[in-house]
Amino acid sequence: MKIYDDVINALKNIDFLKEERAINLPIIQLKTLKDAEKSINSLKWENFVLEKDGDFSAYLSKNHSDMYKHWNSLAISAKEEIIPQIEARLDNLIADSKLLESMKDQIKFDIVGLAIYLTIKKEIPQAKSQFFDELYALYQVGYIPCGYAKGCYKVL
Repeated sequence: MKIYDDVINALKNIDFLKEERAINLPIIQLKTLKDAEKSINSLKWENFVLEKDGDFSAYLSKNHSDMYKHWNSLAISAKEEIIPQIEARLDNLIADSKLLESMKDQIKFDIVGLAIYLTIKKEIPQAKSQFFDELYALYQVGYIPCGYAKGCYKVL
């Protein structure tokens, strides 16, 4: 199984850090790139994302094992079809001093997770994750999610 073309296109076309950004989610806009780097690379955020990823994969394993068995092939597809273009765009932001190199791995991990989630959601509409829906919404409007505290996403 492969990531759907419309999912590939949607993720490839994320306009990271675009100027005009509006969203109906509670956010905390981080003031500096250094703050964003510290938050996105924190064990707290990494564990939060992994926990949400694990919750979704556990739900699939338990309720939709036929789809769950495609998880690894979907991850490989996302890494081949989406990540090279995302990485090039992130490198441009790094060259423009809008992002730091150390932030790339978490962003790429998020994009792969979103690619898997969005593809599975098309196959099984009842397979939902509030976290992935919110993460996708944040990226779609140009934010880079960096953390979560007190019911708010920390964003750059």
